[in-house]
Amino acid sequence: MIREIKKELVEYISRSTGVDKRTVIEVLRAEEAFFMMQIKKALEKKNGSPPL
Repeated sequence: MIREIKKELVEYISRSTGVDKRTVIEVLRAEEAFFMMQIKKALEKKNGSPPL
């Protein structure tokens, strides 16, 4: 799982929106966790395995 958030992306989003960098990082990490959860659910549904 990718856990590193690119510094350049964080700085760009912070600069473009005015949101502080810590908040940007927290939102990006939450988004990543959400996508991973959706992928796991889709794979479990496809393979018929019970949820973790």
